[in-house]
Amino acid sequence: MKYLILILCLLYVMQGFSQTENESKMDNKTINEILESQYRAALQMLRQTIEKIPSAQWKTDEYKNPNWQIAYHATWAAQLYLGANMEAFVPWEKAIKGAESLGGTQDWENPDESVTVEGYNSKDELLSFINNVEDDLQQAISKLPIHENSGFEWYPYSRLELHINNIRHIQHHTAQLIERMKAKGITGFPWAIDGNPPH
Repeated sequence: MKYLILILCLLYVMQGFSQTENESKMDNKTINEILESQYRAALQMLRQTIEKIPSAQWKTDEYKNPNWQIAYHATWAAQLYLGANMEAFVPWEKAIKGAESLGGTQDWENPDESVTVEGYNSKDELLSFINNVEDDLQQAISKLPIHENSGFEWYPYSRLELHINNIRHIQHHTAQLIERMKAKGITGFPWAIDGNPPH
């Protein structure tokens, strides 16, 4: 991950030295392609992790946040932060109100007091949700300029940095699920390079 951040930062700096509008567009295209590739890799790893979670472990109450909710939260956030801002956000059709919040000491980490999380999403539903995010990925990345503001006041930096943060967030929760599975003796979580396992 540190190499991804370094490469993206170098490309972003190089963009500033471009002499013509065409060169700048070419640089943006390259950066967007890298971002798309790394989103696909992160989402592929989340997908393969979900697939390996046994049915008995999917909605277990062993944890404060069951495995399905961790997977939902990561996918929900990926969809949110690929969008322009909160006002433009259209929740997934099978969204479960409040399930995106994992709880914590800050108000924003918790659902509104009037919201009770009810039900859960199946593995197939969440895999479909990931597919939806991937289907919109290229357009979502390319339509919002990477050098402009993130669009989210709690992330006061550029959209490029928001993309990097979003990819790290997917990886963070994927790793959380992998560690839970490894504790149960489940192994075999290959690293994805660009949406595909290495050859």
